[in-house]
Amino acid sequence: MSAGTLDQPRADVPLARRGGENRVVGRSGKPLLVIVEGSDIDAMIDAGLDAIGGLGRIIAPHRAVLLKPNTNQRDPFPSVTAPETLRAVARHCAAAGAERIVVHEDHKNELDLYYEPAELPGMEIQLAHARTAEHFVTVEFDRWQGETDVPPIPESGSGMIQRLRGYTPERGPRLRVARQLQEAPVIINLPVLKRHFAGQITSALKNHFGSVHGPHRWLAHAALQTNRDYFDRKLAEFASAVRPELTITDIRALQAVSGPSRDERTRIVEGVNRLIVTGDMVAADAVAMEIMKQHDSTFTSENEAIVRRQHQHAESLGLGTGDLSKLEIIELKV
Repeated sequence: MSAGTLDQPRADVPLARRGGENRVVGRSGKPLLVIVEGSDIDAMIDAGLDAIGGLGRIIAPHRAVLLKPNTNQRDPFPSVTAPETLRAVARHCAAAGAERIVVHEDHKNELDLYYEPAELPGMEIQLAHARTAEHFVTVEFDRWQGETDVPPIPESGSGMIQRLRGYTPERGPRLRVARQLQEAPVIINLPVLKRHFAGQITSALKNHFGSVHGPHRWLAHAALQTNRDYFDRKLAEFASAVRPELTITDIRALQAVSGPSRDERTRIVEGVNRLIVTGDMVAADAVAMEIMKQHDSTFTSENEAIVRRQHQHAESLGLGTGDLSKLEIIELKV
């Protein structure tokens, strides 16, 4: 592969998407959502996982678990998932019988690790290179829509649109998903909460923009200027391709005003001190959005309307509900 040519997928037989129905339910039979207030991440993880009945119900009978953090850039928490959060969750995975714990990193063009292996004892760090088709497998689901055309690419410049040079969009209901994610028997989604210039917020659903082959997400970003709904629909489809068994959103702090990378406008809000534990990504993001509204005065009704449309797309794909009255909610303080 030359420096300016995209590594195109080879033809292969599409797989069915991974995951299944939400098994994190309360005594009422409704989907369960736990909100823990506190500042000690170990105590918060302990309380949240105890409230859902422990990880045994999520992991059994499997012996391998994949943890999916947010690794968009190299800024510290809350811009990326904190190593201490990964360690706390891994401790529970091991106690529930997991013999192999994989941390999956999303990479753009660089191939060096985001996390230092010494930070994550007992965990195996793997990555998927966004440009390399062999790191991804083709998955098909009849409720996904095919890709839009690649817009005209300027002769010079940089950025996502330049990376699409030579790319042929998928015309059928298919996506290329990171192989490790597709093959994982159990996935625990570990997002943070931050503002995003395109998605409005990054949290449970947006955390899977990095779960698919790079051109899928580059094309979604390139289409923003002409087709806002295409981006929002793809955001939901990418999450739908993964369907993690559990989402744990660490909002001890959040990134406000600007993101996903930090710049001069970014404001880090400390002391938010919330942890969300649920099997419902849409509900997790409905709670996260309300928290963002409380702490970021620049998050407007227009931003909220866009996020709610993303939730509608996600609901249509069976990822959960933004109507919190349909959930059993447990609130704890530690």
